[in-house]
Amino acid sequence: MIQQRTYSFRASYLAMLVSLCMSPATFALQELSDTSLSESTGEGVALVLDNFKMVFQGSKDLSAGSSYARGLVDPGQYDTGFIRLVPTGENYQSLYDSYYAQKYTSDYQTAYQTAVTNNDLAYTSKYNEVKNDTTLYNSKYTEFYNSNYANYEKAEIDKYWDRTRPTNTYQVYYNARVLIYGAAETERMTIAKIKQDKPVVADATAKVVTDTKNWIENEAVRQAQLTYKDPVREANLVAVPTASSWAVNQLQQRKTKADVFIYGLALSKSDNDLSSRFSNQGFNWGSADNPWLVHAGTAEKVRQFTVTEKDVGYIAIEAPLMSVTPTEADNNIKLGFWADIFARGFNTNNAVDPITGGPTGGLDQSERLRLQFIANGLSLNGSQVRLFQTLPSSILNYSETLGLASLIRLNTNDRPENLTNASADLNAKGIRISTAARDDDSDGVGPTPALNNSVAPLFNPVEGLYLYSPNINLVLGNMYQPFIVGSEGNNIILEVTRIPDIKEIYTQIYQNYGGGLGSSELQGSTCNVYQCGMPIKNHNTDLSANYQGRSATHSSISIGSVERIPGTNLLRAKDINSTGVVFKSPTGDSVNLGSVAIDGVLIQHLKIKTTGL
Repeated sequence: MIQQRTYSFRASYLAMLVSLCMSPATFALQELSDTSLSESTGEGVALVLDNFKMVFQGSKDLSAGSSYARGLVDPGQYDTGFIRLVPTGENYQSLYDSYYAQKYTSDYQTAYQTAVTNNDLAYTSKYNEVKNDTTLYNSKYTEFYNSNYANYEKAEIDKYWDRTRPTNTYQVYYNARVLIYGAAETERMTIAKIKQDKPVVADATAKVVTDTKNWIENEAVRQAQLTYKDPVREANLVAVPTASSWAVNQLQQRKTKADVFIYGLALSKSDNDLSSRFSNQGFNWGSADNPWLVHAGTAEKVRQFTVTEKDVGYIAIEAPLMSVTPTEADNNIKLGFWADIFARGFNTNNAVDPITGGPTGGLDQSERLRLQFIANGLSLNGSQVRLFQTLPSSILNYSETLGLASLIRLNTNDRPENLTNASADLNAKGIRISTAARDDDSDGVGPTPALNNSVAPLFNPVEGLYLYSPNINLVLGNMYQPFIVGSEGNNIILEVTRIPDIKEIYTQIYQNYGGGLGSSELQGSTCNVYQCGMPIKNHNTDLSANYQGRSATHSSISIGSVERIPGTNLLRAKDINSTGVVFKSPTGDSVNLGSVAIDGVLIQHLKIKTTGL
């Protein structure tokens, strides 16, 4: 027998259920902090390179057609392809203006003096020509005699015959005869008497001569002045075209353009050989616990150009962190490439082959620099680039533009103090730049194999500049002193901004070097292979800060045998059995210049600006 039971459902339970269904999904949509997110799912995008290698050749370097798979004697000769860099050249307008001014100034001065001299010669010649023209003189004398002589003669006669005075000699003469001969005849007789007694004719004639001479003088000057040519205009007529053509000719003779072809580019696992670009082995970079990261973040309470604090959001690209404990596992990358760099003339054709993407001409082997670059033991660990919008500033170019806080770390040797010129692994941690070919038959065919599908050159196995154990830790901008990318007109600006005279900012940048060099309130520090700011933890679960930080504000560059001064973070080059910068000849003769340490470098202000765009 089945016993049936009845359960009652209270109305309050139904009300609670409806209420829960209608309420917001509080727990499902709960905001997760960056910290909790990173501990659960990882923050941003993580990347790890596993058994990675790359060489310009084919899509797969282990394919049947690969030069390495075929076992060729010199497989690197077939590692071609290219990256083409085309520098825009110089500011041609500025160069033209400079050449033009140089030629114009000298030609103008010469032409101006010539024009002045020619004016003097032409003036004198024309003046003398008119002045000595007897035909013109006689013609004008006759003209003036006919028009002026009678008036001059009467004026001269009136000087001696004053008709208003009865006692005047010639008036007395006139009065004694006027009743006998009549007025007209007596006046004629009186004038004849005056001409006989006085130089009336000569004086009147002299005035006609003076009129003629004055006219001739004025005419000579007038016609001579017509020969005058403005020396400024005449000088410009000569100097402008010659300066222009000369400036153009000078530009055409200059090698002001360039083409750079990077080919044979290869990335592989580091080995102990600075004569080969490619080891044909893969390398690992990063791990699940310490990967490459692309992520967003927020820097809190940042001051950049004023005392005003503000949180700044950024996007960061971060290489794996660098361990506090030295480990050679990070220095495992080999980079190699060949490059052909051409100087090209101003008039070089800029036509491009549609198949290769390279120029169709203008690549002169006599104007070529061919070089090989090989690096072993590279590590970028600890590097970081943050991109953000800068805070407002009274300097327009600084205000609310693209800012970068970048830390570029290129290290090869975590223990450079142990390096000597007798170390067995020098080539395992170094950079070599060389130019000599292995022999006369190994320099390739044509201007560059990047374009003509010929075999690549083979370089001398020992010649070149060697930089052993270089450690480069470069700070280019930080959150307090941004590295900006901006513009002025059409020109691009790359600038590490000036450090403002604001205590709250510069104390975050300047550092106390010790020994009384700087106050204790200065928070800046130097980034080198040993230390780069305050050590950090990779995860909140880490018991200790096992990784070097990224907060340093000063840079360091060291090459070769370098040690850290005990009790400090200062570097110094060693001078006993040291090595670092070495030059080697094709026969293996070497010159060891020793080690280099450039430490505690602060970029106060750096500005790079394009021109003429």
